[in-house]
Amino acid sequence: MSRKSLVIVGVLASLSLRLFADDATVNRRKAETIVKADKLFGHRYAVGNGKPLRYDKQTETGPPDGVIYGHGSSYVVELIFASDETVARVELLPETLLHSDNWSDVPNSVELSGTEMQWLVVSANVLRPLGKAVDITAAPLGCFQSGPNLYCADKYELASVSHYHLERQNEKNAMQAALREISIWYRQAVNGIVENVRVEGSQRQIKVAGQWYHGKKPGVEIFDTAQLGSTVRLVAFGCTANEKACIADPEQSRSTATQQ
Repeated sequence: MSRKSLVIVGVLASLSLRLFADDATVNRRKAETIVKADKLFGHRYAVGNGKPLRYDKQTETGPPDGVIYGHGSSYVVELIFASDETVARVELLPETLLHSDNWSDVPNSVELSGTEMQWLVVSANVLRPLGKAVDITAAPLGCFQSGPNLYCADKYELASVSHYHLERQNEKNAMQAALREISIWYRQAVNGIVENVRVEGSQRQIKVAGQWYHGKKPGVEIFDTAQLGSTVRLVAFGCTANEKACIADPEQSRSTATQQ
């Protein structure tokens, strides 16, 4: 074998060992996270009874890579991973929404307490830090309201926490905001080289580190101008491994990105 061939074989072997080591590190990190989650959330939720997990075929390749835990009689906790097997999202939602995207299928009596909100944030912080609180909202103040629906968002340095409430009358005929769902989406730095470019509908998308990204709406400059081989620095929130394309912002737009 020639000297040049030996060099090539050596380089390929070195790359293979490095990739194997990276995969082992990623797998170990995921396994350690799941061990922590088992202790925090308790029993696993058994997906069965002929009910497939819901996913949006337009935006997702299939059900997310994650683990589901039962919570009380009506709720579940979803622990969902990103493509690098870090935690992308932690969500506390009615069990019904695992199989349906229609809130009308969820009984009106199903709701969460404020204590459960605090518990989920503390638990998620153990799995992956949220950082310091930047802006915390209390329903209905500071929330977007559409009819009886209240959509609220808390900002942390490393995550965005959204919570959905339903405004309704209590037994004393006073209006009250019932907490019904909580979603924690972690901040993800996307720094890398543009591997590919495509146009989907009215949006130009770019591929970085194996994942496709696009702006919140058409016309975001970095997505319209980035070329193959160019370096980009983006920020995404809650980007999961099963998404066909994730929403991202230029890194300098961090304050805007955290509003997701």
